[in-house]
Parts: sequence; C-alpha cells; structure tokens
Amino acid sequence: MSTNENKTRFNMIDLIIVLIIIACIIGTVFRGTILDRLSFSSSADRVKVSFTAENLTYEDVSALRVSDTLYLSEKSFGTLTSMSYVKQTVVVPSQDRLSFTEALDPTHYTLTGEIEISGKNTDKGFFFDSDIHIGVGKVLNLESSNCAISIVITKITENEG
Repeated sequence: MSTNENKTRFNMIDLIIVLIIIACIIGTVFRGTILDRLSFSSSADRVKVSFTAENLTYEDVSALRVSDTLYLSEKSFGTLTSMSYVKQTVVVPSQDRLSFTEALDPTHYTLTGEIEISGKNTDKGFFFDSDIHIGVGKVLNLESSNCAISIVITKITENEG
C-alpha cells in the first residue's frame, strides 16, 4: 500500500533565498538610518544663529562668556560667538491705573547674541544632529558649564566660504 503524499521540503536553495532577502532588508535599514548619522558630521554646514533670551538674572548673564560651548540635550550645540544684555523692559500699569507704561526691571535682563553651530542644510530646512529642526522662532533650552538658558532663535545666517 503506497500513499502518495506531496511533502514540501525546505532545501538549501530556499535557505539561500531567505538569507538574501533578510540581507537586503538589513542593508536598506542600515543605509537609510545609520549611514545618514555617520556621514552627518563630515558633511556639516556651519551657520550663525542669532537669539534672544529673557527673564535672566544677573548671575545667569555673568555666568556666560563668549567662546563658551552650549549644549542641547547633552550634545554640543555650538559656540557662543557674541552676546550683549540690557535690563529687561516690562509693561506695568500707569499711576492712574487707566493705562500701561514701560519700565525697566532692575532684577531681570534680556540677552541677545549669536551661536555658531554645525548642522545639515536641506530643502526642508536646517537640522542639528540630523533630526532637530532649527528655525526662526524655535525655542531651545541650552546649557553651558555654568548655567542653563532658554533661547528664541531670531535669525539664521549661513557662513561665507
């Protein structure tokens, strides 16, 4: 008595085909994610980012120095290339309490300056660390070795050369 059963066998050629498909998938993922990150630092564009920071104390302002390295999420963001500060202007009620007037806050300062950073300039904008978009109006929380500040980007200028 003979039974004709059609059994499907997994042979060496099938194994090679499956391994080739897996290698193609791994290669595509590697090329799409890891190589972009590896080549990011070598093809970096340099720009100057103008910024403003408000509500800083005198201790915050005096802790910053030109040439300080600023960090974003524990990664080196850039170098502070210029800075200036003034007493912060605030709006307060007038003496008659019918309108408002501007006054100088003696305890808080507004800081303006420039930071030189490296990143990638693409058709979709400028990116730091390959995935953080840097644009006008963006708020960033930066740290130096002596203090932490929150800045608002006001201008981005490409470096010449």
